[in-house]
Amino acid sequence: MSTLVLHHPELIALYRLWVDQCRNETLPASADVNPATLRRWLDNLVVVDTLKPGGLRYSYYGDNLAAAFGTDMVGCSIEHLPAGQRSLLSAEYEHIRAERLPAARKYTAEFGHGLQTWERLSLPFFDPDGEVEKILVAAYRVE
Repeated sequence: MSTLVLHHPELIALYRLWVDQCRNETLPASADVNPATLRRWLDNLVVVDTLKPGGLRYSYYGDNLAAAFGTDMVGCSIEHLPAGQRSLLSAEYEHIRAERLPAARKYTAEFGHGLQTWERLSLPFFDPDGEVEKILVAAYRVE
């Protein structure tokens, strides 16, 4: 398993939790995700359900992210996003589905209150057949 380069301490802690679920070469299962275990990160989490064939829908959108980005996307497909953002996220999520590995990145963009830089971590969770069923995304603003 490759190691990601992460800087934000909350993302490092969440990644360690995910790695702990990979013990004995098992894949972290969606069914084993306990919201109580994720309480520390909930306001900065998004959960993306992977739908067949290839659809992506938000099933959870943390309060801090909804406030920062000016919208709550729960129940919405990523098709509701602006074209550039949709294209970037679709490619990122499809890469996670295909490679079955986490991804992380920093990005800077205009969010209505000026330029902001964020660091994000995307973690795959699997169904009983070993397919990516959910992608848990945590994002934190960095100064």
